[in-house]
Amino acid sequence: MKTLRSLHLYLGCIFAPLLLFFAISGLWQTYGLQWTKDGRTAGVLAYLSTIHTGRRLKAPLATLSSPLMEWLIVAMAVSLIFTIILGIVMAFKFGHRKTAILCLLGGLIVPVGLVISTLLR
Repeated sequence: MKTLRSLHLYLGCIFAPLLLFFAISGLWQTYGLQWTKDGRTAGVLAYLSTIHTGRRLKAPLATLSSPLMEWLIVAMAVSLIFTIILGIVMAFKFGHRKTAILCLLGGLIVPVGLVISTLLR
């Protein structure tokens, strides 16, 4: 059981940076911050959103969202951010500090390296 708990904690650290990015980018996409008022893309947020959506930039289409759905998405994203941070704290408290740091660094360096390699193609 202790091995499974350690595996859970360290895998959480590896994926925490990417999960935080998806949660935060989901928040700005919920409010359409990646678009200007006239429907054009809004610079860096729109560019970063292409990682999240897996699509090229397009003009916004009709939406199935509503103000209540937006609040639910915000609550979900904030809860995800909070539980990810709690998971990182648990990894440091119940696991080995050096392993947790290495996992966090790996979870940050690998996705950033993949993005950079895509930009250099």
